[in-house]
Amino acid sequence: MKKNIEENKGCNVAEEEKEAKAQTAEEVSAGTEGTAETKQQAEAETAEVVMEAAEETLSPEELKELKEKAAKAEEYWNKLLHLVADFDNFKKRAERKRQDDVLSAKVAIVETVLPVLDNFEIAFSTAKDIQDPTVKSLQQGIEMVLSQFHNVLKECGVEAIEPQGEEFDHSYHEAVSELETNEVAEGHVAQILRKGYKMGSRLIRPARVIVARKVSEQCK
Repeated sequence: MKKNIEENKGCNVAEEEKEAKAQTAEEVSAGTEGTAETKQQAEAETAEVVMEAAEETLSPEELKELKEKAAKAEEYWNKLLHLVADFDNFKKRAERKRQDDVLSAKVAIVETVLPVLDNFEIAFSTAKDIQDPTVKSLQQGIEMVLSQFHNVLKECGVEAIEPQGEEFDHSYHEAVSELETNEVAEGHVAQILRKGYKMGSRLIRPARVIVARKVSEQCK
């Protein structure tokens, strides 16, 4: 009888140790949700407790089958994680492509109306120099249309490139010739022949300019 009592005590101690390990694993899992490393540690400890219990209750054949299924389940889980990551990257690429397509469509529309805007600006520049009172109403009409054009472009995020006096930038400026002058620093824009436009970082049309060049000694 004394021997049975000792055996029962030994079983109780073993069960208490198992419960303590399981409780510890659960506490680690609940209290360390913030990092992936601690989660994996908690899962490993829980799996260890389960496997220890299984080794005592299952036959070798059943235990082998359980381990094979666990390995298969881990393989499927890793594949699922890869699929989720790939799908997330796909969504990001699709969203970037959608934004690029929208921007390209806007740029294409703006490119078609810029020549019309150029002609209105030329007409306004010509008309404002005429002093005839009968032309004043025409000047005002052209100015109103120009103002509407500029407002619409601004609402679409279009910015004019007017680099008068600025250093020449081949990314946004198109040089057609050079001009010897002391009024503007060498390598800077001396004159704008046609304004450029951009939408955000996307260049729609470069500004056509004349670049200043230092006056030669012979010309002096």
